[in-house]
Amino acid sequence: ENCPGLTPTPESLASQGQLARLLDTPIPFIAQIGFWQPELVVSQGLLETLSSEHLEAVITHEQAHHHYRDTFWFFWLGWIHRITAWLPNTESLWQELLNLREIRADHWAAKRVDALLLAESLLTMVSSPMITTENFCAPFSRPVPPSRFQERIDALLTEPESATGTSSWNYSWNWSWLLYVLLPLLVVPFHQ
Repeated sequence: ENCPGLTPTPESLASQGQLARLLDTPIPFIAQIGFWQPELVVSQGLLETLSSEHLEAVITHEQAHHHYRDTFWFFWLGWIHRITAWLPNTESLWQELLNLREIRADHWAAKRVDALLLAESLLTMVSSPMITTENFCAPFSRPVPPSRFQERIDALLTEPESATGTSSWNYSWNWSWLLYVLLPLLVVPFHQ
């Protein structure tokens, strides 16, 4: 079943070479939606709220989610989150993981567009009034504590470590830690 109000690529994005679906709502919204080959979904409210430079920064952020295949990985991580909800601190760990996903996408986008422009776009999105309605096909926005946005903006505005420095975060193996984290979950079914 198709969502009402979802139409093919708006002209303003098509002129920039971006393929997207337009969501006819005044709420500023943009996301990658799908499993392995997600599609970019942009709301009319976002197109009306952001300038073309800010829109490019936000689209670059969403391209980072596509680059890292976040929709695929977080589908599975979300499933693990749901089946382990009874474990202590599961929700706080899940929220931290969501925040780290956004910071990683911000970092990737900041390498391609101006970080200050990206931070301004984030502030514009956060300061937009949220309208709750029940006729969406997916829950697009959830309340996020202001400290999470502050953390993202601080990460964008701080100077990145030099390429020759001792960076502890190596993006070539950034998902390998997941194997070690999930290893203890394999023994959970054998407990009595």
